[in-house]
Amino acid sequence: MRQALLSVLLLLCLGVSVHAQETEEAAPAEAAEVEDPFADAFPEPFAEPVDEPVDPFAEAFLDPFAEPVDDEELDVLDDPFTASDEASDDLESSEDEIISFEDFDSMFETGDMIEVVDEETAAQAGAADEFLLSEGVEFGGKFNGSLPMSWDYENLYTSDFDILSPTSSLTPSVTADLFFDARPNTDYRVFGKLGFTTASGDAATVASLIPEGGLTFEQTTDEDGNISFQTVNDEDQDPNNPDQSTITQEDVEGDDTATQINISVKELFADFDWDDKLYFRFGKSTIKWGVGYFWSPTDVLNLTSIDVEDPTADREGPVSFKVHYPFDIHNLYLYLITENVEEPLDTAVAVKGEFVIGDSELGIGAYYQRDLAPRLVGTVSTSIGDVAIFGEGVASWGSDRVFVRPSKDQSAAEEDEEDDLKIVLDTYKIDDRLFFKGTVGANYMYDFDDEGGSLMLIGQYYYNGEGYDGSTPGLLEAAAHLSQNAGDNGLTLPAGEQPEGYEDPPEVGTGDISGFGQHYAGAMVSWSSILGTDLSFSTLAIVNLTDLSGMVIPTFSYKLIDYLSMSAGMRLTFGDEGDEYTNPAALFGLGGADAWKGPTMSFTLAFDVGGGSF
Repeated sequence: MRQALLSVLLLLCLGVSVHAQETEEAAPAEAAEVEDPFADAFPEPFAEPVDEPVDPFAEAFLDPFAEPVDDEELDVLDDPFTASDEASDDLESSEDEIISFEDFDSMFETGDMIEVVDEETAAQAGAADEFLLSEGVEFGGKFNGSLPMSWDYENLYTSDFDILSPTSSLTPSVTADLFFDARPNTDYRVFGKLGFTTASGDAATVASLIPEGGLTFEQTTDEDGNISFQTVNDEDQDPNNPDQSTITQEDVEGDDTATQINISVKELFADFDWDDKLYFRFGKSTIKWGVGYFWSPTDVLNLTSIDVEDPTADREGPVSFKVHYPFDIHNLYLYLITENVEEPLDTAVAVKGEFVIGDSELGIGAYYQRDLAPRLVGTVSTSIGDVAIFGEGVASWGSDRVFVRPSKDQSAAEEDEEDDLKIVLDTYKIDDRLFFKGTVGANYMYDFDDEGGSLMLIGQYYYNGEGYDGSTPGLLEAAAHLSQNAGDNGLTLPAGEQPEGYEDPPEVGTGDISGFGQHYAGAMVSWSSILGTDLSFSTLAIVNLTDLSGMVIPTFSYKLIDYLSMSAGMRLTFGDEGDEYTNPAALFGLGGADAWKGPTMSFTLAFDVGGGSF
């Protein structure tokens, strides 16, 4: 029995040995490496970049709350919380910043925000969900310091022009944005962004650098060198708080020099969803309805409009509640705008749908607030070859604008000894007819081979149905004067002559004067990294086709070293005195009634110091 067992064991050992030998002979000369299932998901962080990197999580990480889509849909479908009409909510450009902020480098490019997921955790929770979670709150931001110098000339094309006697100024400024981003789970997120701006120097220039909104302080120094701060408001001192140290914006602009600091909340909102079907956002965030570059008439929700001289600058959005319903590759939105609302019925309601048809995207929406003109909006984005085409339009029943017209009685202007009041104007509103505003434009980008840089061309035409046709000379200058002197309104009655039920005529504000003409055009040419160097060039041109005023701003910029660059340029305006773009600073009262309102020329030299994201 014992011998039989030994024989069986011997036969088994021989079988295993023969099988191992056959397997070894069949195996390749070098043993194959064990495939790492996470090799693609977490590549070597210091590996050399490849020509066309493939992100295996590109679809999964379009947004923490995005639904999976087909590859062919990725070009046209944005994430549910930052879809194409929301390209500036917190991720302001859906083309190249699906997961990044326009003001910041990509959120996931900083080492502090990369979280390595172990295999066990990934297997349990899924690599995508684990990557989107953060154990704490992520912080970051952007800093920029600027030392701009300018040499300004007035009295162009007159005998008083002196090329050797410019008005020079230096206005250092520092800006910073700080953000926090908390994602405790995959279907909840809280985001906030705080803005800081400080500038000092010539008061008029400082006033143009300090953004509207937020809380602005002016720094003052007394005879003993003690530094104090006063708040700068656009309104008079609060009568309920007589001890409040407050000065008006006009007082600040009248000083020779000023140092101001502005602190503002740019964005603060929470994102969440219901059953991966409805996506919600509540808080303060920028909302981008339009597709225009220099002008966007359909962007009726934001509190500030596009600055044509700085079209990519941040704009202030309202406090709102957004509901987003994505279906297939289309999107539906509902907004409840609660900014400055005192009663529930003051809440504004806006709806919009976006529909992808082939290579085009169409948008249609509506806006209603009981004290404002109702609006219907439409947008289109498409392409012809390598040229991107965009257009938008808005139709409203009535207008929110305060209009002006010459009064029948011009005796006050004729008797004005200081000649400040040149035309007496009446103000009125129109709420019983249709208005239309629309724009169309094109964008072309070309990347040169062999590191030759990239070229961008943008052109846009804008029709403003609420503008003036230019048939009344000097109307804009008179309206600007009236905006600062409400008592000069031709319809205002003295206190002793007011009948029962009398109401003062509507007052003209800054928004009623901007966009004064009916036809506008803008263009920009930009060539970055010229011939592979650190030199870049851009030219901006804006023209009011109604009064034929405008500006041309060519600029060269050069990167000296990391975090230090310089730019040199010129700003040349043209048009008749008192036209919209000829000299807007003097038009709105800076420099006094005798200030030069004709064409101007400025040469600028600026250093951008320490700018970068963190």
